[in-house]
Amino acid sequence: MNKKQVVAAAAITAAATANIAIGVGTAVASTDNPTTGDRVTYVFISDVADNGSSNWFTADNDQSSLTTTHLPTYGTYTRSSGTKLYSGTRSFTSRSTYQVTGAAIQTSGYYAECRVLVNGVQVSVDSATGRYAVAVC
Repeated sequence: MNKKQVVAAAAITAAATANIAIGVGTAVASTDNPTTGDRVTYVFISDVADNGSSNWFTADNDQSSLTTTHLPTYGTYTRSSGTKLYSGTRSFTSRSTYQVTGAAIQTSGYYAECRVLVNGVQVSVDSATGRYAVAVC
């Protein structure tokens, strides 16, 4: 091989190695069609720490729920009025070829919000106000 061929071969090898290193274990974010390997996060938000039920789909597309939902974090999220809120998250890596994403929470207070993120990209959000409000996303 001449010098140009050696340099070209080295460049191709380096590029292929870089692509392999980047591609290993990296899920491709599809906000429309999450699949195996995508990271799904549900965020539940309320004006009170202890709430009614919450529901979501798991990594295997099974529905899961809590009859009483405690939101442990305070102050990460605020309403437009500046009022600090309670929040909690559930995250998993999908094991399903066709991942269903959906969640809901019923507040024991006056404000409920839920968010769905796929690989860090918000794909759904809903909020509701009123006594025992329900947010579905």
